[in-house]
Amino acid sequence: MPQPGPATVRSRVRIPLTFPDGYRAEAEATTFHGLEDGAEHLALAFGTVAEGATPLVRLHSECLTGDVFGSDRCDCGPQLREAVERIAEAGGYLLYLRQEGRGIGLYNKLDAYALQSA
Repeated sequence: MPQPGPATVRSRVRIPLTFPDGYRAEAEATTFHGLEDGAEHLALAFGTVAEGATPLVRLHSECLTGDVFGSDRCDCGPQLREAVERIAEAGGYLLYLRQEGRGIGLYNKLDAYALQSA
């Protein structure tokens, strides 16, 4: 089976972000062509990395219930918020992986919530 080719940059766009607690940051979102799994993962760049410094990097798995709706069943939203602040201060990247529930999917994650409630 042939190996996939390298991913290439599809677009870059600046996005102002405001979190529910009022914290604001600006990100440069990069989208890609040719990702092996075909998902729409994002690389978000924050701040400026000082010359010779190592950028901060966080891999963050998509979590609709935590990131968007603020579910008390997980701490994904607060983790994302804290990561953005730390990365913006030091300079670096947040890789937002479109793999809801670390790949189990939204419906299966909600089913797990139901089991926790039983």
